[in-house]
Amino acid sequence: MQAIDPMRFRGRILKKSPSISAIATLACFIPVFPGNARAEEAPPASVVVTARLDDPAQDAAGGARTLGPGDIDAHAPVSVLENLALLPGIDAFEKGGLGGGSYLALRGGEPNFALVVINGVRVNDPMVSSGGGFDFSLIGPADVSRIDVLTGPWSTAYGADALSGVVSLRLADAQDESGVSARVGLGSQGRYELGGRAHVKGNAGSLSFAASARDTNDLLAGAASESQSAMIAANPDLGGAISLDLFGLYSRSQGSGFPEDSGGPRLAVVRDPEERERDQLALGASLQAGISEQVSGQVRLGFSRSTLASQSPGIAPGVLDGVPPIVSDSRFERFEAVASLDWNPREALALSIGASLVHESGQSEGSVDFGELIPTAYALSRSLPGLFASAALVLPSVELRAGLRADFPENGKARLTPRAGGIVPLGKTGLRLTANYAQGFKQPSLFALGFPLIANPELLPERSWTVDAGIAWSSADDALHASVTAYRSVYRDLIDFDPENFTNVNRDRVTADGVEFAASGRQGPLRLIASLTWLNAKSADGAPLRFRPDWKGAAALEWQVSEALSLRLDGRFSGEFTDSSVPTGFTRIGGFATLDMSASYRLSPALEISASLRNLADERYDRTVGTPEPGRNLFVSLRGRL
Repeated sequence: MQAIDPMRFRGRILKKSPSISAIATLACFIPVFPGNARAEEAPPASVVVTARLDDPAQDAAGGARTLGPGDIDAHAPVSVLENLALLPGIDAFEKGGLGGGSYLALRGGEPNFALVVINGVRVNDPMVSSGGGFDFSLIGPADVSRIDVLTGPWSTAYGADALSGVVSLRLADAQDESGVSARVGLGSQGRYELGGRAHVKGNAGSLSFAASARDTNDLLAGAASESQSAMIAANPDLGGAISLDLFGLYSRSQGSGFPEDSGGPRLAVVRDPEERERDQLALGASLQAGISEQVSGQVRLGFSRSTLASQSPGIAPGVLDGVPPIVSDSRFERFEAVASLDWNPREALALSIGASLVHESGQSEGSVDFGELIPTAYALSRSLPGLFASAALVLPSVELRAGLRADFPENGKARLTPRAGGIVPLGKTGLRLTANYAQGFKQPSLFALGFPLIANPELLPERSWTVDAGIAWSSADDALHASVTAYRSVYRDLIDFDPENFTNVNRDRVTADGVEFAASGRQGPLRLIASLTWLNAKSADGAPLRFRPDWKGAAALEWQVSEALSLRLDGRFSGEFTDSSVPTGFTRIGGFATLDMSASYRLSPALEISASLRNLADERYDRTVGTPEPGRNLFVSLRGRL
């Protein structure tokens, strides 16, 4: 094999090279999508159809998969990514420990193909070598009140970057009463969490504030991570048919561990750790106004800024060539503005038109040590305007939704991304047939366009299309839900590093065929959530694809023993999959199965204690080559409110 660039494509043979401040003063804090109508919490992991005016995904046919707070923090997860294992079609974990690198793949796509938004503000960073992912170590699971996942291309609703789907995190939801709450948690190997939240609601509106701190300490061998975050949200009461939501988040994380692909604590030759420090700022504001009984308008503004400073000691040669020491310090900013008009000429018909503008800018300084220091500084900026329209027809016998978007990249041709879907109820059986087709596109990352050693300004946008069809069922009392969905996703013009020409190039395509099963429901004191996924992902050029097991699944069973006591079991499994490291080259990693047990007891109306015994069977397994996951570990937390 040819010499490998330090920023190898992370999902295929090589690491993916994918890839204003003034507005921060304007919007001093910010929330999700514009509007005042909040979606009611759906049964966790069930299929729901979002229909809020403040939701850009309102043209969904087949719905979003949703996790509520009862599942997000149920078994004391270290990362938000652990929660997503409950949902089908998703592979998500932290590579080499929290802060080492987040891996999130929807329906066989690359991690940078999934758009991540926090309260409506997109937070993907196209300056990092992974090409535009998000570091989930910046957000603690206990800080998240809701997760919505939309699979398949969503460029029609969200614009560029939503190539394989959207993961929407919501940190602040409307509360009925004012109050203060706090939590403290302690776990094995020195892990701890602290957090608090305050909410004030009055005639002038509502204001929420939250802060937290987390430290994994020695939970994972060879890795350590700590993070802090603060969030503020405001919903001033403007009266009449006008609503305003404001949201702000600042978070930072510091971590150290073995460099990715080094072979981890078992195999790495160079034992010095890679040091990483990240900051994330997200601000948003959304305004919704009723113009008439049939027409409403909305405006949404978002600003995000992310920084990453890292220092890697390099990787010694093995089966693959080594990686030199790398120092990098990058900064990225994004401003987004969206405006739309919604018209409901009939009760069953909804039409929407709108426009958006995204401006991105990034700069990086650093060096690569090839025996002498080679500077790697660069700076880029770009703007992406777009127009979109959608329509929805909801009748007792059928539900049809369609959308079309046109984006206009700088120095490139216009990109059209259509989406269409439908739901057909089968009488009064509770059964529904669903079908969707969508296209998406993603601009090359600023890293792929600008990193001096391998930059290629002629790269084409990456593209995708997905078709899916399935059947869903709900019981008459809406207590039980189940669905089966089959899909095919095709990703084209993938950006990869070409070692022969030592530059980034567009490759052919990856095809992913899959079947997803999901079920959830409650019967008396018992509640069950389950998912199962089969995936067959192939590269047209035969390149091995990493982290794509053929089979994976998860289930959680909760028993409300009494009004005060609840017990829960969480189990998950994964088939074997391919990974790669410098010491070993490509290799197969065996499958695994884990079981977690947790209990929660309400000591008083205002005080609750919880305990989670994770990896109950002390299963020994790896998620990446040479990095063992934690064995059996305990976490105990105490929560109180005033």
